[in-house]
Amino acid sequence: MKIDVAEAVRSEGETFTAVFDGPLQEIDFSGDSFSFPEAHVEARYRFDGEGVAVEGSFSAVTEARCSRCLKKFGYPVDFEFCEYYAKQPEPDDGFYQYTSEIIDLTRMLQDNVILNLPIRFLCAEGCKGLCASCGADLNAGACGCGGTEKGI
Repeated sequence: MKIDVAEAVRSEGETFTAVFDGPLQEIDFSGDSFSFPEAHVEARYRFDGEGVAVEGSFSAVTEARCSRCLKKFGYPVDFEFCEYYAKQPEPDDGFYQYTSEIIDLTRMLQDNVILNLPIRFLCAEGCKGLCASCGADLNAGACGCGGTEKGI
């Protein structure tokens, strides 16, 4: 997902808009891979004389596995972002860098996706999980194994 900031650089302070609909590169995080085949990004950007401020929103659904019942489900990832791209950033200043009049938003979006993923995915707040004795899905009802029937 790239934006051409050439006109913004020539029009200091003026805000421009870009909208993207399409896939975002797969993200590996915490031993899992997350794909986003249909992402929607709206970005507003402006050149402030030294760098480019980019703000906007991201919306997509990725497939996740519930940490209680192990079923796969669609997990919505929605967030707003506000980042800064500097032409010559100092090391460790927290800015993204751009070197030409094209800014690639991919890495920034991936970083923000990771920040917005939960530590544990749940298919539903009330997910009962699996029986600790027989492994039956307790969301479907009692398992009848005589075990503790307490979800894991």
